[in-house]
Amino acid sequence: MKLASPVCLAGLLLLLGGPWCRAQDLPAQTIRVVVPLSAGSSLDARARVIADAIGQRIKRRVIVENRPGAGGTIGTQYVARSKPDGATLLFTNNSHVVGPHIYADPGYDPIKDLAPVARAYVSGMVLVAHPGLRADSVEEVVALAKSTAAPQSYASSGTGGLPHLAMAMFARSANIELLHVPYRGDAQGLTDVLAGRVSVMISGYPAALSHVRAGSLRALAVTSSQRAHIFPGVRTMAEAGYPGAVLDAWTGFFAPAGTPRTVIDRLNREIAAALTLPKLQAHFAATGAQVSVGSPEEFAALVKEEWQRYGKLVRALGLKAE
Repeated sequence: MKLASPVCLAGLLLLLGGPWCRAQDLPAQTIRVVVPLSAGSSLDARARVIADAIGQRIKRRVIVENRPGAGGTIGTQYVARSKPDGATLLFTNNSHVVGPHIYADPGYDPIKDLAPVARAYVSGMVLVAHPGLRADSVEEVVALAKSTAAPQSYASSGTGGLPHLAMAMFARSANIELLHVPYRGDAQGLTDVLAGRVSVMISGYPAALSHVRAGSLRALAVTSSQRAHIFPGVRTMAEAGYPGAVLDAWTGFFAPAGTPRTVIDRLNREIAAALTLPKLQAHFAATGAQVSVGSPEEFAALVKEEWQRYGKLVRALGLKAE
């Protein structure tokens, strides 16, 4: 029998090995998606929906693990120091490029120590108030803040998080003084607003939505550049007269620096495919978010641009860890 030539053998091995090689693009073990905010936060709620869809596509367990604290820097540092094999991912928002400007030593470089994998969606946040507050609009919140000797209090999901930044932007635009009361997540802050212990809060849509629909909280404005259909009749901050308080929140997945490009590319494709599933499209539509993925390079360019932008903003606002 005539033996096959080395070239033929090599071609046969490549052909047979193709599927095996592609399977090795992802780790065989469970993939952990670290959310640097608390369970029950808007980011956490959406992360779980996406993780479940990714897991079904790749036939592996994809679990969400919450590591909140310090404006998202604790969970982010954990991922930055994890093994770069695709088994540990970070799912976060703009706070990724905000927190390190506020905390003196976050323990990582958001540009050098984490590799952007895929952007997920864009969403706004909503300014809510307890119905007992003597303010039915953004203008009345400003008037109330200017008429009282003691500053009105506001809750946030934590120092350095997007709600904290958004409220600081609003206070600066309105030229008012507000007292920041940080919590460990949206849910914890909303609890005290619901009880009337804190006047107002800017929250992610999913965490606040049910309370607004139930009438236990009043939605006064959204921070997004466009109105949110899930809050009918609620104006944007710009429409209320405060364009300096507009903030669109982006979210995305990151991997530890050094993760092989084949792994990043495969994850990008799987995340993009998961986000096109009808059930995820319906979930995002119902919670006021818009899917927006793109390539790892496009996401990396956005992160670098936002790093510079928010650095200037944090310095202008004088924000620092409390």
